Amino acid sequence: MIALVDVNNFYVSCERVFNRSLEKTPVVVLSNNDGCIISRSNQAKLLGIKMGMPLFKAQSIMRQHKVMIYSSNYPLYADMSNRVMQLLGKLAEDQEVYSIDECFLKLKRTNYLQHGRLIRFKILKDIGLPVCVGMAETKTLAKLANYVAKKNPEFDGVVCFSEIDLAAQNRLIKKIPVSELWGIGVRLAKRLNEIGIDSVYQLKTANPKWMKQLFGINMERMIYELNGIQCYPIESLKSDQKQIICSRSFGQTIDNFTDMADAIATFLQRAVAKLRKQELLTKEMILFIRNNPFTAKQPIQYSIRLKHAIHTDHHEQLMRLAIAGLTQIYQHNTAYHKAGIILLDLKRAQHVNQDYAAQTMRANLSNTLDAIRSKYRHNIITSGWQSKDGKWQMKQLNKSQRFTTSWQELLEAC
Repeated sequence: MIALVDVNNFYVSCERVFNRSLEKTPVVVLSNNDGCIISRSNQAKLLGIKMGMPLFKAQSIMRQHKVMIYSSNYPLYADMSNRVMQLLGKLAEDQEVYSIDECFLKLKRTNYLQHGRLIRFKILKDIGLPVCVGMAETKTLAKLANYVAKKNPEFDGVVCFSEIDLAAQNRLIKKIPVSELWGIGVRLAKRLNEIGIDSVYQLKTANPKWMKQLFGINMERMIYELNGIQCYPIESLKSDQKQIICSRSFGQTIDNFTDMADAIATFLQRAVAKLRKQELLTKEMILFIRNNPFTAKQPIQYSIRLKHAIHTDHHEQLMRLAIAGLTQIYQHNTAYHKAGIILLDLKRAQHVNQDYAAQTMRANLSNTLDAIRSKYRHNIITSGWQSKDGKWQMKQLNKSQRFTTSWQELLEAC
């Protein structure tokens, strides 16, 4: 049996853990630079606030109903996610972390419904986050069971399809639009609608071979999964990443090389830290800078592909490469809105021939710097190109404290 555990309104729920006065209040969390709404409490949803709605379009509703607004607090959310995933790993035979707030579990042979309720209780009691649990024979059905658990309060957040007879299951999924199914995007849903498939039940009962000819093998597998035939097992071991990306839109536009170099140096530092955490090396990077295509008369983007002589995770070597690349593509008299670094050609360190002594020395230095930044703050030690408070920093006017990752921002008990 496979379970899909999903934290309800994850970003909002994280904020509520440390501010219980928000429990019955409409709350939203905003995207980078406080642009759009990316998480909503159930109370906010009932007010008609849509996912992805720009903040300025929702201002009148916010003021009228006294909606609480929070900027994204990614250090807090990442730490809360790690806590949830670690606890879930102890409650199952196997685990596949699917996203920051979702996880597939392989359950032991037991009373599944009771075990699902235990999972929900433990996450709420030990961490303070509400979850829904969907259980079934396949990943697709588990995801669907989770959707049913969210939308039907009578199940109290836990649905196990094996505990529901087939006729009752079919009645439930006849009401679910095919667009809500895992793996069905807007375009694919439209194509399915055009051939008369509007509900999940209609897709479940479609001919898999015929649908394969129309839509490909993934559609065939989806239909098999809807009928309880497993095509996608739990993947507990993640394959190595093909690339590492670190990019941001700026809080205010940048129009000089010094500030842009500050941003690029900071992005590179974060990307290389991720590289080392995964024990990978890189030999190639793409650097890009661009203006705001929505406000500029003409969209402009400059990019460059850079290659290092050897595979490395050495911050200083890659920094020199990045700044040299930026010097080549930077154009003056342009107001830049976004920049980023993409690390490519990634390989495991043990698969690359290296100078052992030199690599060990660099690794010890890099690991020491990473540990200091992790313990205190990411900008406590920086390169000469970086500043403590660059103009490019994201706009976060309503950011909560980093309650679990910063000694200076711990919750105070009065």
